Amino acid sequence: MGLCDTEAIVLRTFNLAEADKIVVCLTRESGVVRAVARGARKLKSRFGAGLEPFTLINLSYYEKEGRELVSLSQAEIVRSYFKLSRHAESVAALSYLCELVIEFAPPHEPNEKLFRMVSACIEAISVAPEEWQSLVRYFEVWMLRLSGFWPDLRACADCGKGFCADSRIYFNAEFKLRCKACSQSQGTLLSSETHAQLRAMQRLSPQDFAQASRQVAQPVRAEMAQVTQRLIERILERTPRAQLSIN
Repeated sequence: MGLCDTEAIVLRTFNLAEADKIVVCLTRESGVVRAVARGARKLKSRFGAGLEPFTLINLSYYEKEGRELVSLSQAEIVRSYFKLSRHAESVAALSYLCELVIEFAPPHEPNEKLFRMVSACIEAISVAPEEWQSLVRYFEVWMLRLSGFWPDLRACADCGKGFCADSRIYFNAEFKLRCKACSQSQGTLLSSETHAQLRAMQRLSPQDFAQASRQVAQPVRAEMAQVTQRLIERILERTPRAQLSIN
C-alpha cells in the first residue's frame, strides 16, 4: 500500500454506508480517482468542507494494487468555490463540466493539460458567473480536443484545402468538416461567425474567451452549443445526464 499526495479537483460525491462517502476526483498526478472517505459524513469529520464538489484540494490517499477504490487520508482546501452556490446556473454548469470529465477521462490516466484546463475553467466561472454559457462551450471544445475527438477546423477533411473567412464549410453525421466542393453542399452548413468563435477557443484562455465573446450574437451562441452538444451526444451515444439548455 502506497501513500500518494497530489492536487485534485472534487468532481462528485456519493453517500456510502452510514458515515462514509465515495469521492470522485480529478488529480494532477493520476487522472480521475475514486476514493472512499471514511467518516466523511460525521459531524466532526477530519475532511470538513474539503470534499465539496468543484473544490481544489491537496489530497492524500492510500492506493493498493488491484483495487479500483483508493482510501482517502487527508483533504486540505486550496481553493473553495462555495460562493458560487448563490448562482444556480453556474452550479448546474459546473456539474455538467464535472460529468464530462468523468465520461471522457479514463480512470488513473494522468493528463496535466486536462487538469489545468478544468482548473482554469472553474476559476473563470467563479470570476464571471454571468458568462457561464461561453465558458461551457469553451470547456466542451477543449474536452473533446484533449480526448482526440475534436475535428480539424483549419482545413477540409477530404482535400486538405485550408478554410478562409468566407469558406462554405459543411459537416456530416461523422462530423467531418468539408469544403463546398468536397461536400457537394451536403450536410450542415457551419456559419463563418461560429467557425471563427470555435477557432478562437483554441488560442485563448477561458477568461479571455469569455470576455471576447460578450458581444457575440445569440444565434451564433446557439449554433456553437448545437455543434458541441451534437458531437458529445454522438460520442457518448446518449444525452449527458446534466444536459444544459441550448442558448
